[in-house]
Amino acid sequence: MAGRLMGSLARTVSPALDGEREARWARPVPDDEPMRRAREGAIEVEVGDGETVFDIAARHGVSTASLLALNGLGWRTQLRAGQTLLVKPPAVRPATTTVADELHRHRVSEDETVSSIAQRHGVATAAVLLANGLSRGSTVRPGQQLVIPVPNLRKTGSGAIALTGEMRDNAHTIIEVGRDLGLPSDGVVVALCAAMQDSSLHNLPFGEDDAVGLFQQRPSRGWGDDVALLDPRLAAVAFYGGAGSGVVAPATGLLDVGGWEFMSVGEAAHAVQRNASPAAYGKWERAARGWLHDLERAGR
Repeated sequence: MAGRLMGSLARTVSPALDGEREARWARPVPDDEPMRRAREGAIEVEVGDGETVFDIAARHGVSTASLLALNGLGWRTQLRAGQTLLVKPPAVRPATTTVADELHRHRVSEDETVSSIAQRHGVATAAVLLANGLSRGSTVRPGQQLVIPVPNLRKTGSGAIALTGEMRDNAHTIIEVGRDLGLPSDGVVVALCAAMQDSSLHNLPFGEDDAVGLFQQRPSRGWGDDVALLDPRLAAVAFYGGAGSGVVAPATGLLDVGGWEFMSVGEAAHAVQRNASPAAYGKWERAARGWLHDLERAGR
């Protein structure tokens, strides 16, 4: 009835439509078959408190654009807690190689050490030891093949790198400690880059020589007790250093570095860590700024 009424009203108001407009009014309703096919295999997810379309897309490994299209939403759509959205998980590809095959390999040359190999590939020594089942005192021989680990980072639909599990928790701790000490965003980003480069944001119980923890800090170089350095919060306090941190140690923290605010992120991280080149630390800057923004927005 409503449809007939609307049609009658249209004819009454505009009794003489030209040919082009008549064709537009007569256009058939688009077939919804493509949308039905697009929704096959989709699952329903409930929107959490404060979640955005971007958050949900990142959590399920799909693009924000595809999530919007699947639910008929626009870019400015505001979600509400408890709302249900359809998400179509990405297809799972059958595994054709082992995890080890997907990682880079390095054949040991004469006079090379685990440390020099790690530095050459721009990864933490501790990460190479862990990937190859080696201990701190292990030696390598010429011709031996080592697996060079690449951090298992998943990109979101926007291209940003998403942290999960332990990495996310440790990043949050670094951010929280930095803010408690009054660090500006640039200082927190320096710390995130340092921890990502030197431990892949994992609280490692070993590393090169006596290095341990998120920042691979060495008790023998004045960073403090190894037990304390395995506490992510205390390790972060030590990294930032400075009079305001309460750390009294020979090691130089970020706030002890004169003019760090005028250095690049990579140079500032190198001034504290000295475990890799400024470029190795600096390559994480864009990702670290994304983590800082996302974790602070989430409010954890």
